[in-house]
Amino acid sequence: MPKKKKKESWKEKKRRAELKRQRALEAERIRIEREIERRRASKGRRTSFKVFGVICLIALVLISFGYWQSIQPSTEPPELKREAPLSPSQTTLASDFALRDMNGTQFSLHKYGGKVIVIHFMGVGCQGKIYPINDNQLKQLKTVCNSYCRSKEVAIITVAVASCPNSNLKEIRESYGVAWFLGNDLEDGEMDVVQAYARYVNEYGDGTVVLIDKTFHVRDSYGAIDASTLFPKIDELTKEGG
Repeated sequence: MPKKKKKESWKEKKRRAELKRQRALEAERIRIEREIERRRASKGRRTSFKVFGVICLIALVLISFGYWQSIQPSTEPPELKREAPLSPSQTTLASDFALRDMNGTQFSLHKYGGKVIVIHFMGVGCQGKIYPINDNQLKQLKTVCNSYCRSKEVAIITVAVASCPNSNLKEIRESYGVAWFLGNDLEDGEMDVVQAYARYVNEYGDGTVVLIDKTFHVRDSYGAIDASTLFPKIDELTKEGG
């Protein structure tokens, strides 16, 4: 006859149930720890991808910005000196030239024949940037203009070399009260006026002022000037030739 199964006591049943419950809790703990670890690893990979993506984006922006800067005109006023000075000419006769002023009016230098002419060369960068030398020159020429611009014997001309379309020459004219002629030598893409007067611009650079007498001859050239220097020179030249 088969052996009769021994009946479990209440204590044994309770111990076995407790053991089963503990094993189930342990299994759930292990499952939860593995799930947490899996999520951490997944999050780490996503974070790495995000960081990598951000780095790539920043690099792309920097490269694009660098390229953009490389194709933008410089905000600095252009250099007016030539690489090599011209040899002194045998004559000091002023070179004629044509320019268009801020109102679109075309003019030629010979139009002012018989007058004392003051020519000022001024480099202008983007947004109307000029060097301090021209801040001084414009202010001094304004003082000169106040005394002579209504006279039929004196003409003042500022030849700007504006390096880009947004050089704000009209704003410069208004800011400094430029009541004399102001034109852009680079309007036609060439610095032909500056080059024609290179022997003077080479000596003084940006801000050069050239003084021409009634007979169309260059009499003086200057770097930084003040009105008190020009007044006696202009007075002297206006008296020459009657």
